[in-house]
Amino acid sequence: MTQKAKSIEVLKSKNMTFDQVKSYLKDNPEFFLKDPGLLTSLKFPAREFNNSEESDSDIVDLQQFVLNKLRLELDSRRRENCDLIDSRRANLRDQSRINATVLRLLSARSLDHLIELISTDMLCLLDVDSVALCFETGINVPATCSGIRVLPNGMVQDILGGERNVSLLENISGDRSVFGEQSSLICSAAFIRLILQKDGPPALLALGSRETTRFHSRQGTELFAFLAHIVEHSISLWLDLPR
Repeated sequence: MTQKAKSIEVLKSKNMTFDQVKSYLKDNPEFFLKDPGLLTSLKFPAREFNNSEESDSDIVDLQQFVLNKLRLELDSRRRENCDLIDSRRANLRDQSRINATVLRLLSARSLDHLIELISTDMLCLLDVDSVALCFETGINVPATCSGIRVLPNGMVQDILGGERNVSLLENISGDRSVFGEQSSLICSAAFIRLILQKDGPPALLALGSRETTRFHSRQGTELFAFLAHIVEHSISLWLDLPR
């Protein structure tokens, strides 16, 4: 067995002595090149100056300064990588949920069935606590349709503004006029504009969650815009609205 192989076997041992660690590092000088992040968890001796009077003066230890800077940079990069991974996972999860929701909505057999799918099935499919399908006054929705909320004129404009079609908000208090009795639970929400017909009254699909960061401004909005197009098409089709 080669010296390097012996060193690796020693590493696998749970009870390593100081001399064994020292010997392994000497035999593997490239060890920290393979994983420089390990350096951030090590402690190094402070620099000692030959002249004791100089050690108390304004001399700056550049080596220690550079090492501390590298540690901070590595910690920052590690946090950024973790954030990117978490964001990627969340986007993939949202994509899967919205795809499943779209397929369910396309299976609607009537307008009543479509509204039921939006107001009930969408809760589980999107893993949210409240779904509200809101219309400002002026659109004719059959009285048999439950799960519909009528908003005052101008409220969609107040929520989304003039240009945005999707607004993702975190750490909020739910609006009772949108989420009704469940408003006290809502801590984050997605507000999605619905355009059912040209020059028609504004409409809104609101998704609410009790999790403060379930929806947030760092999320992508493309998937929610896609969901809005499906909801618009399905409602317009069953209401026989001109597009």
